[in-house]
Amino acid sequence: MKRWTIANPVFEADELNSKLGVSPWSGHRNFAYDLVNFMKPNRIVELGTHFGCSLFSFCQSIKDYEINSEVIAIDTWEGDPQAGFYEQNVLELVKRTKSKFFSEVKLSLDRRTFQEASKDIADNSIDLLHIDGLHTYEAVSEDFNIWLPKLKEEGIMLFHDTADYTGYGSNIFWKEISKLYPSFEFQQSWGLGVLFPKGDQWYQKMLNENMMDKIVLYYFKAENRLNSIKVNDLESMATERFEAMQQMEQMIKERDEIIESQKVLVEERYDAVQQMEQMIKERDEIIESQKVLVEERYDAVQQMEQMIKERDEIIESQKVLSVERFEAIQQMEQMIKERDEVIDAQKKLVEERYVAMLEMEQMIKERDNSLNLLAEGNK
Repeated sequence: MKRWTIANPVFEADELNSKLGVSPWSGHRNFAYDLVNFMKPNRIVELGTHFGCSLFSFCQSIKDYEINSEVIAIDTWEGDPQAGFYEQNVLELVKRTKSKFFSEVKLSLDRRTFQEASKDIADNSIDLLHIDGLHTYEAVSEDFNIWLPKLKEEGIMLFHDTADYTGYGSNIFWKEISKLYPSFEFQQSWGLGVLFPKGDQWYQKMLNENMMDKIVLYYFKAENRLNSIKVNDLESMATERFEAMQQMEQMIKERDEIIESQKVLVEERYDAVQQMEQMIKERDEIIESQKVLVEERYDAVQQMEQMIKERDEIIESQKVLSVERFEAIQQMEQMIKERDEVIDAQKKLVEERYVAMLEMEQMIKERDNSLNLLAEGNK
């Protein structure tokens, strides 16, 4: 008969995602690995995968022991209100892990809701069913009722988040269902319930393998591994902080040197500031004296503006007088022009009269000559 073997596997998926080693499911990886080796199931179905901590535990056992098993991981890879909602990169990381480490495992990633995917899974076809979806009482109850017919006779169901301290509805459902069927439970890593709802064959075999003692062993192995990770993280953190402290000491030393050199510079600048303050004081005195001068000049400017205003008024009145005189001059020029025309006309008349006088003198002279001749002739 196949004996239960407690192995110390290396989970290769951690190489791409180191967070798997400290995820909420990490404390059950060793049990899941050994369970697959013990059962050698033909078909494993997982409801809720997220980053694949549980999924790759099953696959690691299948790969290491060359088990002919089919694995179907069903998840929307969108998240939920409890686990949180996440981006496409989660599914991409799961795909890369599958491609790099488990390409030879018959692993399918089914991106649908549990209810949608259940339509394509035949009844009595699943050897090992892992339920790890939404952890409300209603959701877990629905998952159980929909998928129970899909489980083979003597099939096994795994329920995550069954521990009391989770505060989830899955804990309440587990308390109810575990009373109806053979079961046992792990308390670490949020709790893992192992249920045998269609026969106790595997349950009895595990009891024969002292499973109740092994539960304690798996608990301490999980705690020890988690504490080792914490210690390693603390050691790494301490080393990093020591190196950081050394770097800081060097930086402080360098900065002290800079501060010392800056101290000299500050003193020099202080002296320069003192000199500048003296210069400013002297300039303030000059400014104050110039302020008085400016006020005096302002008063003089005001007086000059008043004088300019008065002169502008005089200029304006003179401008009017100039216009009036210009018009008078134009009138006088017109009168002179008219008088010149009268004088020219009188001059012409005088000349005509002078000519007439000359002509009359000539006529008188000729008459006088004629009279003289007549007088002589009468003698």
